[in-house]
Amino acid sequence: MPYARGMVSRRRAALAGLVFPVLVLVLPLAGCTGSSGSPHAAGSPAAAQRGPASATPAARVCTAAQIKVAIGDFFGDWNHRDAAALGRLFTAGGDLDMATKDQDTLASGAWDSAGGGPGARGMIAAFAERQWRLGELLSYSGIEAIDLDGGDAAVVARFADGTVQPMEEAKFAYDCASQAFFHVVIISAQAARQA
Repeated sequence: MPYARGMVSRRRAALAGLVFPVLVLVLPLAGCTGSSGSPHAAGSPAAAQRGPASATPAARVCTAAQIKVAIGDFFGDWNHRDAAALGRLFTAGGDLDMATKDQDTLASGAWDSAGGGPGARGMIAAFAERQWRLGELLSYSGIEAIDLDGGDAAVVARFADGTVQPMEEAKFAYDCASQAFFHVVIISAQAARQA
């Protein structure tokens, strides 16, 4: 089914054809589930940096710490069921590609997409609310800034019915100028199963 801009839709693709501006690392799971407790990245000192040649603000530059905080905020907002805050972590046209409970991305190449155009933040929030009705919590560990445009983490989804779904990859592409994610990908290693 072709991706319809502005709609949540099921997307199929061959994993070998995926290209993202960050590297993938395999990291061990440690079971962390809370927010980083840090303020959102928008208030960071990097947001106010000045260019060396003038007194005008430079294109905003990210730091590894800032990207890690933003990724931690994603998980914190997800697990605290804060749809509005989660939406604000994305650019106005941001995109969330994420496997749902019954999707095995490795076997089928399937996941759901939200955002990707006008109204993206609201679509991402609505997608999250549907997942939360299933009781989905995301455990994560190993948040890593791969470069100054994004990072990754090791992730496991846990649902209210006791099922668990390991995620194969979690990538976060970050726009330094707007200090928000423009693309987050969390794809599964299998469909959810009883622990």
